[in-house]
Amino acid sequence: MIKLIATDIDGTLVKDGTLSINPQYYRVIEALIAQGIHFVVCSGRQYTSIEKLFRPIKEKLMYVTDGGTAIRSYTQILKVYELEERLWKEMQKDVRRNPALDQVLATPDYSLAEDAGSRMFTWLRDSYGFRMKEVPNLGEVTNEQVIKLSVYHPTSCEEICTPEFIPKWKDKVSIACAGKEWIDCVPLEANKGTAIKWLQQYWGIKPEETMAFGDNLNDIEMLKAAGESYAVGNAREECKAVAGHVIKPYSEDGVLEILKSLL
Repeated sequence: MIKLIATDIDGTLVKDGTLSINPQYYRVIEALIAQGIHFVVCSGRQYTSIEKLFRPIKEKLMYVTDGGTAIRSYTQILKVYELEERLWKEMQKDVRRNPALDQVLATPDYSLAEDAGSRMFTWLRDSYGFRMKEVPNLGEVTNEQVIKLSVYHPTSCEEICTPEFIPKWKDKVSIACAGKEWIDCVPLEANKGTAIKWLQQYWGIKPEETMAFGDNLNDIEMLKAAGESYAVGNAREECKAVAGHVIKPYSEDGVLEILKSLL
């Protein structure tokens, strides 16, 4: 019997970087929760963005945000994994050396970036619905609970970061691709999979009682933590390889079809 359902958002439920979702999801998710199932939205997005996407049922969900670094309900934060300040400050210096890249720091409640007029800043604010704060220099940020550093390029972030940045930092932080635009860097002990395992222990739920949906590299650990795992048809091949099932793409509401089958 399934007691916990965890799903990614971008590329799994909706088109990347949008706040438009099939409204049928609200009714079906609410019905599953009424059956006693915990429904966890597990995303690289910040809490504010996820809350906007699921506004009609936001008080009934659990949230794993910012790539697995924050676990929370609608009313309280239960667990946070924090990046060491010395570490993220050195990383942001490396990103700054490549003028083709941009970057953003995440805290549990908002994100920090340098140029409010940049493509990245406006996309996060206007399309994702992020709560954004402009700062003059990320390297001079202090007294912030930084939980994620994300590197941005509009088309080729993984390719640009693969030769030098990823090899340099992969043993010091957990690095995952989150679409063609993003490389997410979080504490070594944090990812979507560790967050789901934490919730399994918190609720006393077994892996075989867990169902998960994803599409990208940052979903792989979450899929491995679930006895029933699904990759959408548009997922990366690495994601499909670890999933127990491959279903219709997000554009055909593949996840919604599976959720309906549980009612």
